[in-house]
Parts: sequence; structure tokens; C-alpha cells
Amino acid sequence: MRFLYKRPKAELVYEELDDVMEVMASDVFILLDLLIFSLIFTFLLAPAIASLGLSLLFFIASYSLFSGLYFFVFKRLAVER
Repeated sequence: MRFLYKRPKAELVYEELDDVMEVMASDVFILLDLLIFSLIFTFLLAPAIASLGLSLLFFIASYSLFSGLYFFVFKRLAVER
């Protein structure tokens, strides 16, 4: 069966890998990941948070903290390089 499968050229594989890396490292994808992680973090801490308003405030604060860390640490390091 191996002779039926033609391996793609290395250049095509590298181009597809570059496309995937561009998407995975895009700002929109990273902010979406931070949003999901903040939501999961808030749900996991829901038994310890007293009310819905405080959990909403905690979600906003954690998303702001994680986004701020991303922009001020990682984006600043990328600009300096």
C-alpha cells in the first residue's frame, strides 16, 4: 500500500506548516484562547465565588489580566527583536 501514496514535496509541507503557524500565532486566535481559558478558570472557581456579579467581575478581571500580560510582555518582546 505504501507505493500507492505519493509523498508531497518538502516545500509544500513547509508552506502548509507556515500557514498553520500564522493562524496559531495570530492575535485573534490567541485572544480567543485567552477568553476560553478565562471562562474555564471562572467556572472552576465558581464554588468559591459568592455571586453571579462577582463571578462576572472575576471573569472580566482575569481576561484583562491575561490579555494585558500577552500584550505588554509577549508583544513587547516580539517588537524589540
